[in-house]
Amino acid sequence: MKPSLILIGLATVLSGAVFAAQIYRWVDEKGNVEWRDTPPPATAKKVEQRRAGGSMIETSTLPYSVQVAAKNFPVTIWTTKCGAACDQAKAHLARRGVPYSEKDPQIDVEAFQKQTGGNEVPVLYVGRTQIKGYQASQYDAALDAAGYPSSVPAGTKPVAKGAEPAPKDKPAATAASSKPSASGLPPVRLYTHPQCVPCGEAKNLLSSRGVSFSEISADTAEGLAELEKVSGGKNVPVLVVGQSITSGYADTNFHKALDDAGFPRQ
Repeated sequence: MKPSLILIGLATVLSGAVFAAQIYRWVDEKGNVEWRDTPPPATAKKVEQRRAGGSMIETSTLPYSVQVAAKNFPVTIWTTKCGAACDQAKAHLARRGVPYSEKDPQIDVEAFQKQTGGNEVPVLYVGRTQIKGYQASQYDAALDAAGYPSSVPAGTKPVAKGAEPAPKDKPAATAASSKPSASGLPPVRLYTHPQCVPCGEAKNLLSSRGVSFSEISADTAEGLAELEKVSGGKNVPVLVVGQSITSGYADTNFHKALDDAGFPRQ
């Protein structure tokens, strides 16, 4: 065999490998299977992209546009059973068909505080964009910018990776161990200090709404240690409503925490 023929044969093999790396397989709207060397349309389902040699590197029942958005701008939500805000946040993602990972901050309170810079939940990440609390307009703006659909694509379901339970050898934060009362309302704890003036205002607000609460004073070593474990700091007052943590006193924040948990206004 002549050298020139060997080179031609090698070039053919190489070009075939390059071509194979660009092959896409998908199912169109009518259920037909398509094989193309160009990316599929946004409505494609069961998209597969093959490497040289035919090995599959991506398969999903999600539309290709959602796969791209999830790859470039993955969505993560930090949430607990914080009431309406957390429920509305997850419902918003489900309504738009956004695949997301859900994390429980009480599995590792320190890591959560370090990443998010506080104790508030829910916290949503769309790529590197952070949104604290729940505001529908802010969620839509971030998801639109990332290329996520405005509603669940036909034939698909939202994908959520549930938060893992706290390891048995590593107890969750104090707030996570709180159990609902017989009335169905979550327990309330208030961390205070005798020399804290706003703490008095915080207690008056709770009393004015008829909220029963446990007061933990940070003027003891045990109380201070519990405060630091729950809030990550030494500032008081700190209000804990079930699994929601509010640091510092502002009547609007306290009212919101109580409202979200279902406590009635007097």
